[in-house]
Amino acid sequence: MTYTIRAMTEADLPATIVLRNLPLARWGTLSTPYESTQRWREFRATPQPLQTHLVACDEDRVVGQAGLFRNENPRRAHAASIGICVHDDWQGKGVGSALFAALMDLADNWLGLRRLELGVFADNARAVALYRKFGFEVEATERADTFREGSYIDAYRMARLRGDLPVSVAPPPPRPDAAKPGPFSLRATEPEDGEAVAELMRQPLVRHFTLRLPFCTPEDVRFLTHPADRTTKTLVAVADGKPVGAALMTVAKGRRGHVAELAVLAVHDAYQGRGIGTALVAALLDIADNWLNLKRIQLGVAAENAAAIALYRAHGFETEGRLRADSFRAGGFADSLAMARVR
Repeated sequence: MTYTIRAMTEADLPATIVLRNLPLARWGTLSTPYESTQRWREFRATPQPLQTHLVACDEDRVVGQAGLFRNENPRRAHAASIGICVHDDWQGKGVGSALFAALMDLADNWLGLRRLELGVFADNARAVALYRKFGFEVEATERADTFREGSYIDAYRMARLRGDLPVSVAPPPPRPDAAKPGPFSLRATEPEDGEAVAELMRQPLVRHFTLRLPFCTPEDVRFLTHPADRTTKTLVAVADGKPVGAALMTVAKGRRGHVAELAVLAVHDAYQGRGIGTALVAALLDIADNWLNLKRIQLGVAAENAAAIALYRAHGFETEGRLRADSFRAGGFADSLAMARVR
């Protein structure tokens, strides 16, 4: 059967919501019962230049919807994620394949993307088979990733790489002479911390093992000093009168409300090895366990960052998989580990 694949428009919203409220479509996505048209209209009201939304039509009827989401971080500009949803009555009839073929053409031949990634529930055999057909491989199994029909379920992280991806071989920069040992304290970040946090992020070792860029400015770290909402927890470690460490944890929403991501952990090059990272992680885990009652805490870490990996393992994190060519660093691509702690 041949389907028409075209860009999604405002007029498609009612049909898309009908699709997402169907039992099978909801079972395989992160939708909740009784999704509203207004919620999606508000989502699309803000221009999203890095997103492409498509629909599949059987004559005039919308029978599938898919999106390509390019990464906002410049060091992951080679990567994009994919989401797809097919009407219950059209599953197994080639709609998913038609949408995927259109997204692959866009990614490969027009955007020049090198890494495509997606998440899929581990028990969704039909979807996993479709993704494998298009060259995707399972890179990680994320435990208790989503809540569905009264229980927690695992999810796969899958990815497809394209072309020659030179590996980053640059060694980490040497650690500078350590600052004289002394006390430090933790507190919430404040707007006036901008310049000190930017200076922290400009450190060579910090930049090497995170997704920061050279010449970081206070505006670049605004996500740390001006948290978006109450689901974001940001801390700094203060020593010698200035912030020398920073950490950020974001809590997911909806059917992943039991999950948080330790999205940032950075310690000034001259203050590493003094227990600051350990204290920041312990403080965020205390919030997660004893105040938010979260089940799953996840993070990504550079695959060769042995010190950070040891720190996370000491706090109960386990490696769930290896994400290939996950970021660009010092002229080449670098892998990362997906780690999580589940309780």
